[in-house]
Amino acid sequence: MNSDRVAIVILLVVGIVVLSNIMMFAMVRGMRGMNFKWLSRSRDTLSQPFQKEDDSLDELRRAVGGLSDPAQGEKEK
Repeated sequence: MNSDRVAIVILLVVGIVVLSNIMMFAMVRGMRGMNFKWLSRSRDTLSQPFQKEDDSLDELRRAVGGLSDPAQGEKEK
C-alpha cells in the first residue's frame, strides 16, 4: 500500500470521529448553552465579505453629497 494514502485515510477517520463527537456533545448539551456567536459572525462575513467597506463608502457618499459645489455658489451670487 501507498503510505501517503494510508496517512490521509487515518487523518480523515480521526477528523470524522472528532467532528461527530463535537456534534453529539452539542446535541446533548443543547446549542443554547454553548456560545456559537463566532460561527454566526463567520457566516455573515462569508455571505457579505465587503459589508464594512460598503458601509464606509456609503457614509463617504453621503458626506460628499452634503457638500455644496463651490462653482455653483459663485454662479448664484
